[in-house]
Amino acid sequence: MNNSLPFFVVSLSVVYLLVRWNKRIHSVLFKFGDFLLKRAFPSYSEFEPYKFALLRILFGAVLVLRALYIQKLLIPEEWFSPIGIYSLMGLTAAILLTCGLFTQWSLLFLIFFMWHTGDGLLGTSTLGNDVAAMLGLLLFLTNAGAYLSMDSLLLNQFRWARKVLLYLEDVTSPRKIALAKFITLLAYACVCVYSLSMHLNEPAWTSGNAGPLLFTNNFMSSWHQFAEALFVQSEFSVHLARISLWTMILWFISVIPFTLLGGIFRLYTITWGVLFFLLALIVLNLGSLAQIELVFWAAIFWSKRGLDVQKKLVLFFDDKCNLCDKLVQVLSFLDLFGRMKFSPLSQSASSLKNFNIHLEEALIDLYGGVEASGEVQSGYDLYVLLSRNLVLLWPLFPVFYLGKLLKIGPLLYRFVARRRREIFGVCSLSRPKIFRPSLEVSSKRGFLHSAIFLHVFLLAGGYLVAIPAPYIGIEGSPNVVQKAAHYYGITPINVFNSGDLRMAENWFTLNSIDNKELVPLFTEFGSRLDMHISDRVYFGNTLRFRRGVIGDNQCAFEKMRPSIEYLSKVYLHLKSAPSGEYTFKYDQYYQALPADEELFRGKYRVQPKEVKCNTLFKVSYNS
Repeated sequence: MNNSLPFFVVSLSVVYLLVRWNKRIHSVLFKFGDFLLKRAFPSYSEFEPYKFALLRILFGAVLVLRALYIQKLLIPEEWFSPIGIYSLMGLTAAILLTCGLFTQWSLLFLIFFMWHTGDGLLGTSTLGNDVAAMLGLLLFLTNAGAYLSMDSLLLNQFRWARKVLLYLEDVTSPRKIALAKFITLLAYACVCVYSLSMHLNEPAWTSGNAGPLLFTNNFMSSWHQFAEALFVQSEFSVHLARISLWTMILWFISVIPFTLLGGIFRLYTITWGVLFFLLALIVLNLGSLAQIELVFWAAIFWSKRGLDVQKKLVLFFDDKCNLCDKLVQVLSFLDLFGRMKFSPLSQSASSLKNFNIHLEEALIDLYGGVEASGEVQSGYDLYVLLSRNLVLLWPLFPVFYLGKLLKIGPLLYRFVARRRREIFGVCSLSRPKIFRPSLEVSSKRGFLHSAIFLHVFLLAGGYLVAIPAPYIGIEGSPNVVQKAAHYYGITPINVFNSGDLRMAENWFTLNSIDNKELVPLFTEFGSRLDMHISDRVYFGNTLRFRRGVIGDNQCAFEKMRPSIEYLSKVYLHLKSAPSGEYTFKYDQYYQALPADEELFRGKYRVQPKEVKCNTLFKVSYNS
């Protein structure tokens, strides 16, 4: 991957010089950005950059959790090795991204170094890294670290901070945000196109048999035993699983065109993507891929719910009441997207009339209304309305709603409301509220932003020419373009293929003779256990075992012995075992997949399971 980095840098530099030299490129891009705003990525809030800041925090939390699990399951001899150093660097970058400190630098480190060289050494390279690179590019282009972050403190204090911290100009422009969304979605679509071309030439996909085989795959499906029992009992469920797989083919090819068409087509792209990612999150064991894809989808398509400033909420509050004043202080701080207008009762006589609210009632209860619809809520119902409309209060909505159903919330509210002045006192002057100012849009062209857009576009085109796949690509094309595109997450990915499906055929179990227990890797039915929380255990070891023994009818213990002994040491580390020699028992299992011909007819017949071999072995462990 390193040999493509010089080409990446040189080609980006050439595009940057071209953009600076030919100003007409900007006008073309701006027109395209305006089109995207109308059809593909409508903007409903001038505060959308705060959305990217929230998603940056969520994305960083996913990466921190992933890195912590990897770090937790490193054995002592790895702590001060290159593996331990890379793991620690990945964790540090994830923490910095979450906190928003040196955010742009952290994103560049992750994209160009950690997710290529670092994860390659750790054995944790996954499709999740590639989608993370796409999301990282979008967060970089939208200055996601400039808000709700430690970087924002530096930006407010020092003039030099913007350049040193690598923040771009004019990224709050809606059209530039739309362009950034498009190129990252284009990167994702390129991966989909490659997958589609491979699946159309794979019998398991063209027959639909990959559907039931995927749901019953004991390595990838959390519900494989339930799905297996269902398919055995119901031919209809087998056919339904086959048909549902075919619907993915339409989605793969429609991501870009349907998004650009807008309307119901765009809604289909969004909805099917969310359903697919939720399926991966709940049913399929794919590491952190599903979480990253959901954040990625939100970064591109979430633009209205909770962000629509055209549907402002007007809150009428008693500006002589300390409790009300403090509540408004909190709400004004939490209102990231400018959804609220605060009206003190002493200055809101005419507004109260517009909502048909009497001043005497407003002095007893908290009242609020939606300007666009005229909807009015008061008391506890207003809290439910606020938790439904303010993004940062969304986690509290189920709590408030449950309180309403159980009648407990309104009772508690009524008790406090009638006594609020007695309990909290009065104030002669309300404090100034933390209203969020409008974000400034620079008049500068932002050459680097435009250059990156064109660079992604050109590398995506080169990727489609260079990749070796049916129907696309030209044999013999230079792969340096394809490898350079990988820095943007654009890479040939072929998941749920015949190899992935056949990983369900072979597995092993380890039993600790000394502790008289099963090592938490696999059950005797092939289900994954707790040690798979680490991507180093999963992608770096067990996945390689299950893929490496496909079609091999021999005992794989000696072939895979280094990995098996390593996993035994990871278990001993988790058990805080003292240094010494320990004995384990290795059992290898084989179970053939159901016959393709029977699946095609809706018949799911479970094949017998057999033990291929078993052996005792010893491991020397240093704690």
